[in-house]
Amino acid sequence: MTFYYRPTVTEAFSSVQYIMTEANFGWLIRSVHRWSASGFKKPRELTWVTGVVLAVLTASFGVTGYSLPWDQIGYWAVKIVTGVPEAIPVIGSPLVELLRGSASVGQSTLTRLAVLEPSMIGEPADPFATPLEILPEWYFFRVFQILRTVPNKLLGVLLMVSVPLGLLTVPFLENVNKFQNPFRRPVATMVFLIGTIVALWLGIGATLPIDKSLTLGLF
Repeated sequence: MTFYYRPTVTEAFSSVQYIMTEANFGWLIRSVHRWSASGFKKPRELTWVTGVVLAVLTASFGVTGYSLPWDQIGYWAVKIVTGVPEAIPVIGSPLVELLRGSASVGQSTLTRLAVLEPSMIGEPADPFATPLEILPEWYFFRVFQILRTVPNKLLGVLLMVSVPLGLLTVPFLENVNKFQNPFRRPVATMVFLIGTIVALWLGIGATLPIDKSLTLGLF
């Protein structure tokens, strides 16, 4: 697109026509570019939903990935993450045991993470030595901040789940909007701005001590 498109009022149409009809695979690149601009609009809601599901799966693999060395960070990350479902009534405890392979984190859990020969990176895991502060990978900062600051564990789990569920509803809510201009869509614009601010607040707060994480050390 960059090589062949001419951003002038006299050549724009003819350059796109050339891309679509003569440039090698130009029709494919241009079509993908065009469809991606409205990739979640009707009737392509499934494209967006698939992307959200893949994002959640990728984050899940991230947990297992840096837990494989079975060092202090890896051990406690697995212990915290697999313990999250325990807040769910009725099925919480059985679900935790299913994830861990037993009532506690141990060899069965490590086997479930498909580790054959884990390489040590940090200090070896010590179940009896709880670190004062463990900071996960940056892409888990927001989830980490929610878990450690929300006093009610079940509420924390619900807040975590609400993020991907909220993202899943985006294409269906967007189909209601007839306007592209953000100034004519005040509700959607406010949701986006508030969501961005909250995400930044949670991400920055996760890097600070818990007593300063809510105020970001400003107060």
